[in-house]
Order: sequence, then C-alpha cells, then structure tokens
Amino acid sequence: MQNIIFRKDDIVVSTALFKTARRSYRISDIEKIAIKRPLLWFSLPIAIGSFALLSSFQPYLYVHERWFCMAGMFLLPLMGWLIATLNVTSKAYTNDVAAIGYMPTLEAARNALDTVIFQANDKTNTVSNTDEE
Repeated sequence: MQNIIFRKDDIVVSTALFKTARRSYRISDIEKIAIKRPLLWFSLPIAIGSFALLSSFQPYLYVHERWFCMAGMFLLPLMGWLIATLNVTSKAYTNDVAAIGYMPTLEAARNALDTVIFQANDKTNTVSNTDEE
C-alpha cells in the first residue's frame, strides 16, 4: 500500500513512487536528487548589463527605458532565484529534469523524497531477529 507523503501541483511523493507531470520514478531506483537554479546564471549578466547601461547612459535614456533597465536589474535575478529545477538521477535516467517550478515547492518535494529514501534504506539495512538464527 502506498502512503502519499507529499502532494503539491503536479508533484506527488509516495512511499513507492515519485510522480511529476513529465515522468514517474520508482523510489527504489532513485540514486540522487538535486535542485538547481539554471535561470539565475542567465539572469545575472542581463542584470549587470542593465545596471551598466543605466549608470552610463542615464541622461540619454527616456523614462520608460530607465524603468525597463531597473526591472531587468531587480526582477530577473529574483525570478532566477525563485524558479528552479529538480533533477533526478536514477538507474534509467542520468540527471533528468523531473520538475521545473517554485523553489520552496521543490525543496519540500526534495525533503519528502529524502525522507522516503532514507526510510527505505533503513528498512533494507535492518537485520531482523529471524535472520540472525
């Protein structure tokens, strides 16, 4: 019987299955889980460029162009910080992007996955009294 540990949006973590909108993974096949922020690395050069443009050419820019540069400076890195990917390495998939979404949701899903995987490992590593005899 599967107990659902975590469910939010398209992500479901149960005791035997990890299901996303793209794929389903058996918990026993998952080897590694990682959360990455790939959009942050693309947004930082744009934010730095917007700052450089604003500081160098401010007297020559229209008001709406200044607002556009300020939005690029602040909103793009913020969005890059809050949007992340949950990567799963399993026996079948190597570093597969399982889910893309809001960082706190993916962190909660990762914590639920860690809990389920550690419980499964504890059950397999435990020696029962009948095995010792």
